[in-house]
Amino acid sequence: MRRTLIAGSSLVLCALVSTGCKREPPPATATASPAPAITEAAMVAALPIHLDGPLGDDLRLVGLSVQATPDRKGWEVTVYSKVVHKQDPRPQIWVHAYPKGSQEYFIVPPNGAFPVADAGRVVKTPFLLKKAGAFNLYAGITAADGSYGPAFGLGWIGVGDPDTKEYHEAYRFLQEANDARALAMLEQARRDYPNAKLP
Repeated sequence: MRRTLIAGSSLVLCALVSTGCKREPPPATATASPAPAITEAAMVAALPIHLDGPLGDDLRLVGLSVQATPDRKGWEVTVYSKVVHKQDPRPQIWVHAYPKGSQEYFIVPPNGAFPVADAGRVVKTPFLLKKAGAFNLYAGITAADGSYGPAFGLGWIGVGDPDTKEYHEAYRFLQEANDARALAMLEQARRDYPNAKLP
């Protein structure tokens, strides 16, 4: 009798396992399709600061953006340029910053590589600014011998934590020097410090 029960239980168990294996697979869950990639033209149009001028023989400036770094200890200044002639390796860009009221500049170091791109493409070159205040920026191409070539003025930018005196001093200065750049500084602060009290 016990053998019959065990055999019967085994048959039921096998039937259950067999049925489970033959089940229809669950319907595929709908996944959100990825957002379409932003076009280069739309990216350039959305830049807060537009520029137009040569950057050496192989690049043409199109714009500039500024945003706080994730740790809020600096600001990434990104130079946008269009490739006129493809070069491999791509020419290295330099950026110098003149603080408000100073004739002395300091070098703003690059914050990444200089990837190669085809002619007609827009390339982004980030630089890391670690000081708060108002700065007049210049950019150029480093020559093969390491010297600085001709400079192109990028104009004034202002950076800082809105909870500090440096931010408000830089913003007031830009309002007098270049109202459009003051507006760009204000918009950047709204994005990076959404809960801050702004002018």
